[in-house]
Amino acid sequence: LLIAEGYDKVIVTQPRRLPCQLISNRVNETMTVDTHVKQEQIAGWIVSGAQKNPGAKILYMTDGFLRERLLYDDSMVPVYRSVKKSIVIFLDEVHERSINIDLCLAFLARLLTNYPQLKHKLKLIISSATLDKSVPNLFRNIPQVSLGEFSMPQLGTLHTVTKYSRPNTNILDIVQELYKKCKMNDQILCFVNSALEAVENCKLLSEITRNAINARPLIQSQTTTVQQENIAQASVLFSTTIAETSLTFPSLKYVIDTGYINLPIYNPELQRTILTTMRAAHSTIKQRLGRVGRTQPGEYYALYNYDPEELSYPVPHICQSDLTNIEYSLRRSPLKCGLHVIQKFLPDKPVPQYIDSAINVLRDLKILEKAPSQDFTNVGKLLSRVPEFGTIQMSVSVLAALREFDCGHDLICLSSILGVLNSTAIFSLMPPNLKSSDGDFMTLLNIMNKILSVKESISTSQFNLNRICEVANLTQIRHIIGPALRRYSNLEKSFNISDYRIEAHKKSGQWESIAKALLAGYSDNVFISMRELQEKNLLYARYNDKGDLAVLDIKSILTRPVKQDPVPLVVARDVFYSTAVRSRAIISFVGEIKIDWMTHSTKRELTLTDEEEIYLNSNNRYGKVRQLYSHNIQMLLSNKTLKLTGRSDVVLNAELQLRKEMITELTFKLENRYSPNTAKYKNLANNLEKVSKMPNIFHPMIWRWESEKQVKITVDNNTSAKTCDIKVVGRPSEIAKVKQEFDSFLSWLSNCAVLRDPDAGVSPRILQPTAREKYTAVEERIARITDIKSTRVDLFNATKGSQATRESRMEAVLWIAVCKFDCKVEGGFVRDWVVGKHHQRSTTITKPSDWITYGTDKIPSIVKEVVPSDLDCHLPKKTYFDIEKFKDELHKLGISCDVHRESWRYVLLIDKDEKSGPFTMDLIEPHIALTHDRIDLDVNNLYLEKGYTREIGMRVDIQELPYSISLESIVKNIDEKKFRVLRPIDSVLEDRINKMTNIRKWTQVGKPFSVIPSPHSHVISVVVPLPSSSDLYQDLATKMQVIGSGIQIISIEQIRNPQLEGLYEFMKTNIAGQCPQSNPKERYLYHGTAPDAVQGITDFGFDDRYFSSDGLWGHGAYFAEDPRKSHDYAPVNPQDQTRVMFYAKVLLGIQSVQDESDSSLNAAPIGYHSVQGTGGKYEEYIVYRYGQALPYLKVTYKT
Repeated sequence: LLIAEGYDKVIVTQPRRLPCQLISNRVNETMTVDTHVKQEQIAGWIVSGAQKNPGAKILYMTDGFLRERLLYDDSMVPVYRSVKKSIVIFLDEVHERSINIDLCLAFLARLLTNYPQLKHKLKLIISSATLDKSVPNLFRNIPQVSLGEFSMPQLGTLHTVTKYSRPNTNILDIVQELYKKCKMNDQILCFVNSALEAVENCKLLSEITRNAINARPLIQSQTTTVQQENIAQASVLFSTTIAETSLTFPSLKYVIDTGYINLPIYNPELQRTILTTMRAAHSTIKQRLGRVGRTQPGEYYALYNYDPEELSYPVPHICQSDLTNIEYSLRRSPLKCGLHVIQKFLPDKPVPQYIDSAINVLRDLKILEKAPSQDFTNVGKLLSRVPEFGTIQMSVSVLAALREFDCGHDLICLSSILGVLNSTAIFSLMPPNLKSSDGDFMTLLNIMNKILSVKESISTSQFNLNRICEVANLTQIRHIIGPALRRYSNLEKSFNISDYRIEAHKKSGQWESIAKALLAGYSDNVFISMRELQEKNLLYARYNDKGDLAVLDIKSILTRPVKQDPVPLVVARDVFYSTAVRSRAIISFVGEIKIDWMTHSTKRELTLTDEEEIYLNSNNRYGKVRQLYSHNIQMLLSNKTLKLTGRSDVVLNAELQLRKEMITELTFKLENRYSPNTAKYKNLANNLEKVSKMPNIFHPMIWRWESEKQVKITVDNNTSAKTCDIKVVGRPSEIAKVKQEFDSFLSWLSNCAVLRDPDAGVSPRILQPTAREKYTAVEERIARITDIKSTRVDLFNATKGSQATRESRMEAVLWIAVCKFDCKVEGGFVRDWVVGKHHQRSTTITKPSDWITYGTDKIPSIVKEVVPSDLDCHLPKKTYFDIEKFKDELHKLGISCDVHRESWRYVLLIDKDEKSGPFTMDLIEPHIALTHDRIDLDVNNLYLEKGYTREIGMRVDIQELPYSISLESIVKNIDEKKFRVLRPIDSVLEDRINKMTNIRKWTQVGKPFSVIPSPHSHVISVVVPLPSSSDLYQDLATKMQVIGSGIQIISIEQIRNPQLEGLYEFMKTNIAGQCPQSNPKERYLYHGTAPDAVQGITDFGFDDRYFSSDGLWGHGAYFAEDPRKSHDYAPVNPQDQTRVMFYAKVLLGIQSVQDESDSSLNAAPIGYHSVQGTGGKYEEYIVYRYGQALPYLKVTYKT
């Protein structure tokens, strides 16, 4: 219509290349069909690197191309030439507010302001689905420029669209719900916030429905052909932005909108762009809504819980982007000014920090002179004479290649293909023969050289890219090679008429030269392996003073297997930050470099401990390094800080040398510091001897320190000392932490009666049939934690599904720990949730985040009223547990995690801000777990293990005599909220019992008794001190006071002697069978003995070979219920003035009560099992058979 009205030319912009071509073709087809006359095509298109019919009356172009024409082409706008009527510039899709669109608006506003005559020669049409008032206000404020506004009447969509609000509902649940309502060919379009989420949701939906639903992603990295195929074939589509959904959906019935979008947000202080998940603006929501209702009535489902009108329009990209390349383009253009000048013509102005940051980057690259000058340096002037290469860093690199390193052609080729790449997926699609060991850059150069060598060897008419790609096995990346060749051709033409036409054809083919050229532009993107800095394997650190951490893109050519050393030093094109990636960047398009290739300046600052500073200053260590390097760089060591400034290669060599100087060695033994001849000394000696025979228990600890801090730990068996010799090599600060961990182990070991075998306990088993039938739901909960066949769908439902709960999220965390990291889970969660399905919440604390409390050690815990409260796991004993990878796995499920490290465990605070409520997790080191030989309550003795999907194990074997506690009885107790106490009650256990009974309403049943594991195979017996605060200790100590007021209890120790206990239990069963009501009349009685008999009784019991023959009732073992009687038979040990009395279990059975002595007895009278002597001051009890009495407690005291 405009052409028919006589306008000279109509230029129409589109944000992307494809619409320019498609719309142009459509216009030409329509005009030809309508007129039935063969005539010159009325429309043409022009984009970067390609064009068709550029002289047409109607010309479609990308907004980026229009921006360049407005900057550099004076003929674009008829400032001084006459026109018949006017030129029309039609800016479409302005609502996207891209940088190109805003700059086009600014350049046009500037022209209309500076050249008033243009108002008769230029008409500007701005078209937008929605539009912020700042755009029309920009032109309304230009003098003598008339502004007309036309708003489309709110007619709505062609068909009715019904809106539904479903806040926080799981998107996959709604998809499945709507799919059931779909008629043939109906489609569902889902808007999510990232390409990764789009792909993952497609996979999850396929798994959930077993491929019944055909779901496809629509993402930017796809070719147009792939996008069109997906729309044609899929029933469900997942996309991120309107850009990928601007094509027609012929059968769209439903739109599901999460209401969020990922946007690149630049941080000028950190000088980094972070892909950030944000709320979508109201205008974006309206556009998403507008996708449906075009071809049929539809429905729109809003999953967000905020009011979209709070943000009417998206923030313009120019207000939240890195402006370095824009600033440089403006300054090198004919305008000769930057954003400080141009910003007054922008609809929305960037904040000054963004512009200042861009200028600082240009100064750092030595393109602009130092402040206050705004002029180009000599490098900047030279740079302005070469074409632009997309980024200022690549432009600097190409200039260096042309001027210094004789590899101009190589860099031009590289920039051509890198300019069309924003993903490293290409590396998994190319043949191995083109991959270079030097990294991604040389691999890409190999591709370009391969194609160009063919192109240059044949005529243009013979060149068939499809055929060449097919022969070279490059068909899968044909869509990348095509645009790369177009860019190369344009650059080739530009250089052929430039001052660098000769240099632009120089080929090196040598990675060193190419890398040095890249370093000229990308020196800030040099990353060093943390392994080189004595830190964690597989992580990289930006080699400057920013301290950024990163990992290699998994698809990079330089990615190596975990067991291989990582590439030491790399330069990267891209450093990707995202809120979807936990705490570190991803570096992609990388190449390996050598230290001496780096010549840029840098600063490094290392924090030391006091010990490390002293160590460096001693023996002239620091002085020697300073003497080697200080003439090239500045070095300062002061106040625990080491500062290095200067040329980066020298700085890095100096730093590596200083780090090497800080490496020292510490050797020590695991020592027994208890007093000899004490139970603690003996127990620790036995445990140390066992440790010395299995140093492999420290392997996970050794692997962890080597992987995370490059600390070398060696643990050797010292057979003569029956302990371990330990050598630690590393920095003093790290050695101190390692020593602390071994000290912690020794502390645990000292309090351990019997060091457990790594495979101790009862292997998981299925419940007996009668119990199993009753507790079928228990097996379902076990499987959710231990079944390795669980899928991402199961994890998704547990953490994000509509039925997800705090407990299901806890199960998901445990599944990761157990099935992915080989941990064992035990303790409260197995008891409360897996078996009991008990749960309760605090009645006084309503806000879940307030459940968290912190101890004096700043370790978090959950208030006692919340059940289940925490997760307890033992770390794997055969593999290295990487806490960072574990956190990554949690992050994938949207689970937050704070880590607190102690010398023997990790304590994790999980979901602290989640509405369902936080919980904690203990991850106990495997060598520490072996020292946990006691259990407090029977219901705490269960564990779960990977692959055992229906079975439950017992951590300590309490099935056999004398305990006889079965798995089924424990499960029954849990179900009925009952428990038995299995160790002496001290203050700690008393607090736990109080929590169970008073807060969680469990019931304590049975008398407490003490479970001690069997001693090591080479040890007959073990004695374990009773806590002085325990009820049994206090009760016995009170009874002993009858001996005299001066009595002093030194210790009370429990004896564990499996052989004697077995014999005793046999006798107990035997005697019980001969007694009325099967009552063997077991009594706890005293027995005093001489010092030289103590160990014999402890190891071999009351042996009838050594019974007293001088007793009143003959040859037997004598016991008393009054300790005063036994005291008379407990002489003083002359060495330490102590006495020993045993508190024994005695089977009296059927007693022969005798008030007259009978020294001739060698056995109890026929029909009896014991004699009760009543003729003296104190009653005595005599047994005559071996095994009829068991030494239970050993009391050491003084009088």
